[in-house]
Amino acid sequence: MKLFNILCKKKNIRTKESLFKKNISNFLKNNLGNEKYIYFNLKERLQNSSIYAVSRIGGSKDLGVKLLWMLILTAALSGCCTQTYRFVNLYFQYPITVNYRLESQRNAEFPAVTICNMNRMKSKFEICLSSKSCVLNKPSSGGIGGGLTSTGPLVLPERRNYLSCTIQLKENLHKPLGSTEKFLDKYSELSSGDRWRYGHQFDDLIEKCSFRGKSCESFFSSFPNFQYGNCFTFNSFNGFSVTAEEMTLAENSKGLELVLNAEVNQYIPISHTVGFRIVIHNASEEPNPEENGMNIIPGYETNVLLRRTLTKRLPAPYKDKCVLYSKNKPFVGSQTLCMQACIQEYNYAKCGCIESSFIILSGRRQCNIKNSTDVCCLDRVLNHLSFHGTNCECPLPCVSMYYNQISTRSIWPSKASFFIEKANTTKKDWKNYRASHAKVNVFFSTLDRTVYEQNPLFHESEIFSHLGGEFGLWLGLSLIAVFELLETFYKFVDHVMKSFR
Repeated sequence: MKLFNILCKKKNIRTKESLFKKNISNFLKNNLGNEKYIYFNLKERLQNSSIYAVSRIGGSKDLGVKLLWMLILTAALSGCCTQTYRFVNLYFQYPITVNYRLESQRNAEFPAVTICNMNRMKSKFEICLSSKSCVLNKPSSGGIGGGLTSTGPLVLPERRNYLSCTIQLKENLHKPLGSTEKFLDKYSELSSGDRWRYGHQFDDLIEKCSFRGKSCESFFSSFPNFQYGNCFTFNSFNGFSVTAEEMTLAENSKGLELVLNAEVNQYIPISHTVGFRIVIHNASEEPNPEENGMNIIPGYETNVLLRRTLTKRLPAPYKDKCVLYSKNKPFVGSQTLCMQACIQEYNYAKCGCIESSFIILSGRRQCNIKNSTDVCCLDRVLNHLSFHGTNCECPLPCVSMYYNQISTRSIWPSKASFFIEKANTTKKDWKNYRASHAKVNVFFSTLDRTVYEQNPLFHESEIFSHLGGEFGLWLGLSLIAVFELLETFYKFVDHVMKSFR
């Protein structure tokens, strides 16, 4: 019985061994079959490939020819990859082209014209700087404009011209301030309403205004400026235009004509220049008398001939990353106002106060220019920003209209015309009138305008045409051939995966 059991066990062991060998044999046969199938299928596809170099590698029986075409294919792939990388890298730098053209137009929107007196405050109100019980002789005759109450060029404050954190300031810390410093200190403490009332009013500054021969006194708006006091803007709502027919009229009938009075007898001692500051700008932009504009001298008639230059820029991701300041908050106003507001934030963060001659931010303490700590802190902030730059998001405007100005001057008024218009006057009266008054004519010299417009060097659709060109040049590839390669790769992977199941 024991012998029988032993024999049965040996028989079972032999049976299992034979089954294992049979399974191994079948597995090898199946795999060898799959490998042969994959090989012949891949070879057939290579021979019939639409890529010439690949078909030559698959179809050639000469090993040397195969190696040669493999070398050619490798070089072509390297060249294709290099050129593709260079193009894609250039594409994502978002390069631009600038187109220039000269446009002839039948009509043109007349620009806004801002006028300021170069004396910010009347001398008769100087007593109000030191007296709390100052009684005004006349009420305000105009409204008060406003700035912001809530990476452009760095803007320097007027204070730096007179007072900065230098060795001289530290040495003279306990010495009295000069007349200019005293005035700026007192003037910066005034409310915006008081500054307005103490400045030159519209009726005093602008004695006559006509546009195309018609009175235009009612088309002015006003705004305060720290350096120039009360300023007044004609056509700030862009309601006037000039047609080609009107360009044939006389000069005083095709543009703006102003007679200005500087009131030189009301100039304060710190005002070193007599005259007017005029800024000609696009109606949608805030005027910036400190940075832009021209000075008008009393005693002369000044003709300002305008020619327009329009610049159109591209927004992000292109390099200028321009914005529309008139429409997008917080980019309200202009690039200069944006920079001032940004610098004020730096000043407040570092010094706990803001620059008095810059745009005023509500709820922020103004720095005391008699306090050396405040003055030195403001200078340190400005020096740091000048050296290291700022994080201010104040890019260029997307649309800028510049008015190229050519000015001519002639003596005004003449003796003959003055004595005819004003009876019972003397030569002294004529001299006094010339010392305080000026006439300004602003008109277009031509309605043609120069346009500089940025355009993308590559549009989105062009990336496919460029890539197709590179693949076609180096590899002879087309879009259909790409799908053919994808199909071959998919079937190869599919057969490999099936062989391991």
